[in-house]
Parts: sequence; C-alpha cells; structure tokens
Amino acid sequence: MKASGFIRQEIAKIFARPSEPIEAHARCGPFGLRLGFASQELAGMFLPAYIQSTPGHVDLELRFITADHHDLSALVPEAAEKPRLLIEDGIYSVWQPAVIPVLYAVDLAAKRGIAWLPKGEAPPWIRSRPAISLIHAMMHETPWCAVHAAAVGGDAGFTLLAGEGHSGKTTAALACAKAGWLYAGDDFVAVNSATGRIEPLFCSARLRPALIDTFQDFIGKTTAVSDFNGEPRHELSLADLGERIGGGSLRATFIPRRRGAATPEFTAARQSDAFRALLPTTAYELPGWPNEIADKVAKIAGLAPVFFADTGTAPMEIPAAFARQLDQL
Repeated sequence: MKASGFIRQEIAKIFARPSEPIEAHARCGPFGLRLGFASQELAGMFLPAYIQSTPGHVDLELRFITADHHDLSALVPEAAEKPRLLIEDGIYSVWQPAVIPVLYAVDLAAKRGIAWLPKGEAPPWIRSRPAISLIHAMMHETPWCAVHAAAVGGDAGFTLLAGEGHSGKTTAALACAKAGWLYAGDDFVAVNSATGRIEPLFCSARLRPALIDTFQDFIGKTTAVSDFNGEPRHELSLADLGERIGGGSLRATFIPRRRGAATPEFTAARQSDAFRALLPTTAYELPGWPNEIADKVAKIAGLAPVFFADTGTAPMEIPAAFARQLDQL
C-alpha cells in the first residue's frame, strides 16, 4: 500500500470512532471548521487560538489527539529526527519533530484532518496557530494564501504588516486593536491573492514581556507565559474582541522597521520589498508547493502600495499615524 493510502486509512479509523468528547466550531480564514478534542487538556491548549463560531458550513473536520488516544507511531518516518512532508493522491501530511513533535495529516477529498501529539503537548508557536499547515493545504487550489504578516483595518481599509520577527508587527497590530481597529492577526493571516481580501486565521497574539505595561488590557491574570529557547512570551487569546476580530480589503502593505524615529514615519517602498518581507517565513513555515506560494505572494505584493514604516517609540501613536497614511492613498 502506498503511504498515502495508509495515512488515509488511519484518518478514516479515527473518524470512524464516536465524536470526541469536546467539540467546537470555528472560522479560520475562508473556511469553517468543526473541531474535536480528545481531552479537556487538548481543548485548553488549542481552542483559545481559534475564532469560535456557531455551527454552520464545515469545510474541514479536524481532530486533536495524543498517543494515549490513538497510536499513529507507524506514520512516523524511520529517521524520526528529521521533518517529513508527503503530498500524494489527495493526502497532505507533515511530521514536525523538534523537541516536542507533532504530526499533521489531512484527507483533502474527505475534508478530514488530524493533529497528533505523541507527547501530549505542543510548542507555543504551534498552540498559537494550530494546524496552520493543514489550512495551507486546503488553500492550495484556491487564490487564498496564508502569509506571514499581521493585519489590522480601519475605515480606510486594511494594512498588511510584513517583516521578520522583532520588527514591530505585534506592537503595531495590538496598538491598533487597542485603538478600536479590526484585528486579523499578528503572525499569519489569510489573503486572497486575486481580490486582496484579508481574513483572520486565529485570534491569538504572542507578546514580549517588555510590552506588558502598554498592553495590560489584553493580559488577564491567567494568561500563560511560555519560555521556549529563552524567549518568554505572553500567549494571548483576543477572543474577547468579539466582532472586532475580522477582515476587509487590503489598502496598503507596511513594512515595520525601527530606525530611531521618535514618531511613526513612512517611506515609499517597492512591490519587491513587500515580496521579500512576506515570502521567506511564509515559505519556511508552510511546507509544500513553494512555487505556488511564491506566485501568490508576488500577486499579493502587487495589489496595494507599499511603505517602510518606522513605528517610533510610542506604540499608541501608531494607530493615528497608520490612519493618516491610509487616508492619503
């Protein structure tokens, strides 16, 4: 039997069992999800990141399980220390070893996927954007693309905030959310490469301790703090924003960078700058179809004006500066 057939068989076995004890519905980009968690611990680990919704159209059924609930060790490659990607006959599967391994697999025809945690836990960056690789696989034959960027929107439209880690994307996104803007994410968002429509994938954010005082409103007493590889983060769920978790039309792409400005400043940039800011982490974090990813990202980079944005030293001045720049377009 081909590997894809074996994976399809295992997914079918999991879904042949009764529904998981904890179920929820969520929207993730353009898709409706029905989520199943094999334990309360798994639900507590992943559900806060999802934008929960009422039952409706289901594009993907997704179950979260551990080795205690189902043995999928036969799907782990022999060289288990190395990542593995399989795309074959409508099956997409990713083995991510790391210190805390995770196996993702989806039967695209049956619209059923699994997230298997052999150690019963997941790294913080996976908890903040759970199963994003499966959403990436669902998007493959559509104009949609999950891109490494933050996104916020106001009356003048949405801006993508593109750049490497520590460039200021989260600071700008949370400052705008605090000021009443629509929030679509601080890490990965969904963008339609044909129309420029932006939709949130998750309602999570990861905040550095240095910004606690500025964004205390978003930090509850029970907010988890992760410290993976010496990088502490407050793991936030912004579900309380309610209807302000949303999307809209791309109006501009801003590339945050810190160059010492006291107040936010903007400099015209090129579409190629947006492409370089969006592509590397997007392609690295989402295995499979690199040429198609690059093509979609190139289209997205060309949909709207692009600016470098030195976001200054006062985060709460960012929303007004962003609004002024968008109003001028």
